[in-house]
Amino acid sequence: MRRQFNDDRRKELLDGVMEIIKTQGFSKVTISEMAAKLHCSASSLYKIAPNKDSLIVLAINQWGELALRDWEARAVQGKTASTRAHLYYRAAVEGVSSWSHDFRNDVNRFESARLAYAKISDNFINRFADLLNEAVEEGEVRSINTKFLANVFRQMALVIRDEQLLSDCGMTHTQALFEVERIIWDGIRFERHH
Repeated sequence: MRRQFNDDRRKELLDGVMEIIKTQGFSKVTISEMAAKLHCSASSLYKIAPNKDSLIVLAINQWGELALRDWEARAVQGKTASTRAHLYYRAAVEGVSSWSHDFRNDVNRFESARLAYAKISDNFINRFADLLNEAVEEGEVRSINTKFLANVFRQMALVIRDEQLLSDCGMTHTQALFEVERIIWDGIRFERHH
């Protein structure tokens, strides 16, 4: 049986793995290369997970839990429901905008990573829809069916993760996220009459 690390060391190593893979992807990096960059032994990483695939999934899952918490903390700074929704979305965009093409491409190509990321994405979308629903209830934005909107967001998330489509459109991942943000807020904001 593998000896387990204490929680702090495990978290630190998984954070390090995530930093490595979000900048260069994970299909071409080995456990030994990750260990060298993290100044630990490969066996240290094998104490966390039995193989690279599992290690990547654990790193993505840990990142997702922390990111969702951070985005929520950013949202609660808003004084109105619509501001909280907007801050939540913007925090998420900032959280993923620095990720490399290689990482996003690898997530799409490897099912276990794709499923781990999709779970985080779904949690984000559901929470964002809840925040928008609060803004609707407060009368701050147009009335919208947030369940429908959540499903539209799921489809948009798939489009945004399609690297070939983005390339064909001449857009980066970040540009696409900001374009979606503009579409959302222009669509639900009440028109101001002059």
